[in-house]
Amino acid sequence: MTIIFRMTETLDPRFADYLTTNRDFVDAAIAEAVAALDLPTGGQVLDMGTGAGGAIPHLARAVGRTGRVLAVDLNPAVTALAADHADRAGVTDRVTIRTGDATELLTEAAYDAIWTSDVIWPGNFDDPAAVVAAMARAVKPRGVVALFYSNYYQASFLPGQSRLERLLRTASELRWQLPADGPQHYERHLAWLLGAGLHDVRLRSYPRIGFPVDADPTIRPYLESAVWPELRESAARCGEQAGLTAAELSEVKQLLTPGNPRYVVDQPGFFIMHPTILATGHPPVPS
Repeated sequence: MTIIFRMTETLDPRFADYLTTNRDFVDAAIAEAVAALDLPTGGQVLDMGTGAGGAIPHLARAVGRTGRVLAVDLNPAVTALAADHADRAGVTDRVTIRTGDATELLTEAAYDAIWTSDVIWPGNFDDPAAVVAAMARAVKPRGVVALFYSNYYQASFLPGQSRLERLLRTASELRWQLPADGPQHYERHLAWLLGAGLHDVRLRSYPRIGFPVDADPTIRPYLESAVWPELRESAARCGEQAGLTAAELSEVKQLLTPGNPRYVVDQPGFFIMHPTILATGHPPVPS
């Protein structure tokens, strides 16, 4: 999911809430994904588009005190948030956080790993495949390119409301002008890795399941600060184009508004399932 705000020295409170609640929600999945990379002690890692810095503690601990993590994001207010997260995690001794365009750092085989989380996709790049190819060239032999995705558009948020969920997803895709199909579709990550000449391309899933919702303190804040506002706004802007009727648009407001008698989170049996994924590939080892 992408939410676009103007870059400033201070964060829009809505964006800050989105970043932190999303970071907390996916933290357990990112921990598993980073562990699966088997990063070398003393390794050099580039965290492209670090956002609120959710992966920083996991990457830094994986490479140990002799390793280095370079975390980069375009937004100076966001990098400040990432720096605070790194400080709270106690890993600032092995982390450098920089504001800038991380693609400009893809100039040589300098990294043991390049990590991204919800970054390499058409919401951010006109040609994601070209970015992945540049990432592949910037990884050392036996290194890894790691593309992590929360997999927002395949998540289950409205159990028992399949049509509504499907049309809301379409409205969101229309709002963010995402391609409906083709080589730049947001699910082409494996094709991008293969096209970059990487070997041993793999796909893993680390699902985040919320049931009962309040048994996990990260679920409700994530829904109410990130998911529901995005879906309500997408429905308001593009719902009719996506095929939502006037009655369904009214239903969306009821189901996704905390405090409403029909609020979906408070209905019996409500759950969410987020199939987060990790796509990886390795450069060919020289003979």
